[in-house]
Amino acid sequence: MYERTESAAMMHRRTLAVLLSMLIALGAAACGPAEGAPQARWSTPVSAAPTPPAPPRPTPASTAEVRGQVKAALVELTDFHPAIADVTSETAEGFKLAHPCRDNLPSDRKRTAHRERQWKGEQVWIRQYVVGYLTVPGRKLTGELRSALAKCRTYQEPDGVTTTTVVRPKAPLVPADADTVSWCERLVNDDTSYLCTALVSRGSYVMELNAAEAGDLEKCAKLLTRLHREAIEPFRDAT
Repeated sequence: MYERTESAAMMHRRTLAVLLSMLIALGAAACGPAEGAPQARWSTPVSAAPTPPAPPRPTPASTAEVRGQVKAALVELTDFHPAIADVTSETAEGFKLAHPCRDNLPSDRKRTAHRERQWKGEQVWIRQYVVGYLTVPGRKLTGELRSALAKCRTYQEPDGVTTTTVVRPKAPLVPADADTVSWCERLVNDDTSYLCTALVSRGSYVMELNAAEAGDLEKCAKLLTRLHREAIEPFRDAT
């Protein structure tokens, strides 16, 4: 009797298990594939590739065209930094591009038009300078600068009292490519301060960016990185 009762119970459990499995299978088939199912956690999200910038404009045909483009390339820095509320100055005066350990970059002698903006706070100095050329490609200037930096370590400023040393920040200042050169410098006289610079070429134009903050290398580097992000698109759009 005990064996028959146990055998009957086991058969009853097996029957229930089979029926339950069939119900689950039928339910899944009736519902069909789930819509809006969450993506598997291990799937890599698809991100769109960044849109490459448009090609540079053709070589300018006149000095007037170069003047218009360098002015259009200047960036607006409203609300960029609490220490600088307005443009401190804007001028069309010509300056030499940054040229560590050299009198100047040779091709820079052929500049056609130029425009500069400066923003100045108590401990912040930011500068954008755009130069255009009728006969020289901008990439030639960045090549000459690279050659100068490859050999330049320490040099004396024209004031005769400031010694400048090229230093490499811990992290890249701006995205590196064939048209961009960036570096920082330590300037020593009565005090020690730092300045970070980027030179970007595009077509017949070159943009120089300078940033200094509180005599601190890390702050200067971060400020230049932010400045480059703000300035690069207007420069590309204009040139």
